[in-house]
Amino acid sequence: MESQYFDLDEAIWEERLASLSEGERELLERVRKSLPIAADVARSDLFLFFPDEDRFCIAIHARSHAMATLYETPQAGRCLSREERPWLWQAVTKGAYNYRVLKEIPDVRTEVQQQVWPVMSETGEIMAAVGVCTNAVEQARHKRRSRSFQRALAHFFLMLAQGAFRGCENLPPFTDRSGIIFVDGLGRYRYLSGIAANVYRRMGYLDDLRLRTLNEVAAGDHELVRQAWEERLCIFSESMVRERILQRSVIPLFGPPDHLTFWERVRWGYKSGDRYGALLLVNDVTEERERDQELKVKSAMIKEVHHRLKNNLQLLISVMRMQARRAQTEEARQLLKEAMNRLLSMSVIHESLSYSEGDTLNLKAVISQIVPQTQMGLVGPLRRIRISVVEADDVILPTNKVTTCALVFNELLLNAVKHGFGEQQSGEIRIYLYDRDDLVELIMDDTGQGLPEDFSPEANASIGLDIIRTLVQDDLKGSITFTTRSEGGARARLIFPRDAARGKEQ
Repeated sequence: MESQYFDLDEAIWEERLASLSEGERELLERVRKSLPIAADVARSDLFLFFPDEDRFCIAIHARSHAMATLYETPQAGRCLSREERPWLWQAVTKGAYNYRVLKEIPDVRTEVQQQVWPVMSETGEIMAAVGVCTNAVEQARHKRRSRSFQRALAHFFLMLAQGAFRGCENLPPFTDRSGIIFVDGLGRYRYLSGIAANVYRRMGYLDDLRLRTLNEVAAGDHELVRQAWEERLCIFSESMVRERILQRSVIPLFGPPDHLTFWERVRWGYKSGDRYGALLLVNDVTEERERDQELKVKSAMIKEVHHRLKNNLQLLISVMRMQARRAQTEEARQLLKEAMNRLLSMSVIHESLSYSEGDTLNLKAVISQIVPQTQMGLVGPLRRIRISVVEADDVILPTNKVTTCALVFNELLLNAVKHGFGEQQSGEIRIYLYDRDDLVELIMDDTGQGLPEDFSPEANASIGLDIIRTLVQDDLKGSITFTTRSEGGARARLIFPRDAARGKEQ
């Protein structure tokens, strides 16, 4: 259940369930699981509250995906006295359904219809109640719907309070793009919302479907509704119907069919048995699935491009390695090695992107791949300089930002190996990566000879430092400092915001 639409106060829930029998706990558990879809169907705020001697406490607050909530803050955990809701308290204590339209209630600035449906225990005593709060817009819309649907919705809430629904927790949310249909116990379409009627028109059913049987419409509704009735279970299906992809949820309703006319009950009532009808929730997701498929194809193509770029970079690195072997001077060999290392860092990024499922990467994983490549490529076999990631948090960033970070990190390693140790044959480079909420911090310590006393990134400019300064300031919108450690060696400390826009504001 999505937390933004469903709130449960564990303390109130566990306290009340502790004193109930196993059967009563199972009933309340079924009510709890059914509340989210009920809030969607009713386009209302739904509550499950427990009465006490002089107050009632709200254990659950379910909000609708199809309508904005009436309340600015979740109501679960709130306890109300008799004086705050006298009519509501009266309805709860009597154990009978009641409703009222209030012009003004606390925390709500508009007219609200409130309904109360009692939840009875095995001994016939009230142990909880379902509250339904509907805003004025939805209330007016409901009044314009057919009488049969209004009765069906009331019967739906009656079954909800009885804990009669099973499998509702497996149904997807009912949103403002979904349509609703009421099918009576005789298997006829009795009500279709505007959205539902449009869905069937797109499949070629241009006539009014009301009072037509499910068998007359070759959309597969008959099989789904019959399955829900036979299994007495809520059913969900996604299937292709007449070149449209439909999501359909069936909520079976059982009980005396009060929506049938007298002559319908006389003539066909026996056919429905205890089947009151069913609510059929319909959503046409054709365009959405087509967009998903297009994105999958584009994603696969982008991954292939990254894979080929990685291969091309590896080929270029191999050519440069051959050239380095034939170089006449040590300076030329060193420059080629540095260039190869930069290309290796870029290759790591493209390799990671070729396996990535989204547009983000883990900076920790990328850094961990660059370290061994630098160890093998720049540190010769005679030098015992160890590079290690001592501590690193998982830092998930957009791919463009990870690419920049990888290039900066590579340049810092190059500078540490090339300038930090000089002629030293042994030492250590320690790397730390921290997630500071809105900021990311990267620290690189070395045990080399430290910085010159008059060192300044601007005064001691080099290609590497110029690359670092440009990437940090222009792309990362961050800052970098270089200091000499008291125990010897140097420290580079990079800090940048996760959000580039936020960095500009700073």
